[in-house]
Amino acid sequence: MEAVRQGELLRLIKAEFWKVRHTLLTWIHLLVPLLGIAVFLMYYSWSGWSDEGKVSGYIQVLSIAFPMIISVVCSLSVEMEEQGHFQTMLGAAAHKGASLLAKWILLAGMGLGSMLLAVGGFAAGYGIMTGRMVYAPGQYLGMAAVLWLGGANLYLFHLFLNLAFSKTISMCAGTAELLTAALFLTGLGEGLWQFFPCSWGGRWCGYLLLYWKGNGAVSAGFIFRSLMAGMVLTAVLWGTIFLWYHFYEGRQCHD
Repeated sequence: MEAVRQGELLRLIKAEFWKVRHTLLTWIHLLVPLLGIAVFLMYYSWSGWSDEGKVSGYIQVLSIAFPMIISVVCSLSVEMEEQGHFQTMLGAAAHKGASLLAKWILLAGMGLGSMLLAVGGFAAGYGIMTGRMVYAPGQYLGMAAVLWLGGANLYLFHLFLNLAFSKTISMCAGTAELLTAALFLTGLGEGLWQFFPCSWGGRWCGYLLLYWKGNGAVSAGFIFRSLMAGMVLTAVLWGTIFLWYHFYEGRQCHD
């Protein structure tokens, strides 16, 4: 049974890939990071910030913008399903939850590639522009991974919002998440950010940078405790949404 499920999941992921390979979704994941890199490198070419401040500022903007981009991507993906009255998504899988999981894997995988491009491309561009590397390649890779992990749950959450309600609700939630992520990077987020997935990437990256600098207030144990809180919320979110999807029969949207 497990082998059948794995085979089915791989087939569904491949089907999702063929759906999106010539659509706007592919270009969003490619062009948005490149545009962001170009804008920031242009600004940093004359900005008086320190090297560490420039990298930190860029990472913070990525963490703030990521939830909004996810809401747009998920809205476009579900909109394609709606054009076919959700027949492919709801009728192509023997195990119903596999179709939702396959869509999440594809979108989150594209998001990971886009994040690696955004962080790695910026690191390479800044290194070429200034002739120096602020952080090691492995550290940039770690920042990209942490940003992606912080936003991975948001793909599932926005798929749920689009499937259950509409793209308008998802976009409104994405805007609220953008504002919350920005607000919780300040001191106002203390004690609260752990309960808001949209703020995880920015906060985790900030603590990671402090840890690399040897800040004694940020220990590996502190980071681990915040990750554990995220794991509990992740389990609740995934369990709730997949239970809901088991009874999902589609909807009509008139945005």
